[in-house]
Amino acid sequence: MSVLLDTDLLSLLERKHVPAKLVAWLEENDDGLFVSVVSFAELQYGLNQAPATHRPGLATWLDETRRKFAPATESLTEPVLVRWKELLGALKATNRTMTCEDSLIAATALFHGHTVAIHNKRHFEPAGVPVIDPLA
Repeated sequence: MSVLLDTDLLSLLERKHVPAKLVAWLEENDDGLFVSVVSFAELQYGLNQAPATHRPGLATWLDETRRKFAPATESLTEPVLVRWKELLGALKATNRTMTCEDSLIAATALFHGHTVAIHNKRHFEPAGVPVIDPLA
């Protein structure tokens, strides 16, 4: 199974006390993990908004995370963006909505056949993308 990690799980990895269940799950699934450039953009934005005293540590963590996932980073290619527009059309037809970031991550997962790993699965329910909560 290939898994696209959502930003909420990635951000847990920066904390002092990373949930042991998440660490174990990541180790078990290491071969099939992917990250969207959307998540890296969200994390960079969070770093930019953080207090100046926290930025150096966050920057180091984010650089290390980018390096670790460099070979498994999913870009927003034209075919992914076409899938995103199709998703938006389907959501509109059913009067459903998603945040821009979540819909881009969902479209990336749908295009590449990934399952989305997220702690709050309801964020991705409207997209019909398979989801898994490693902390459940």
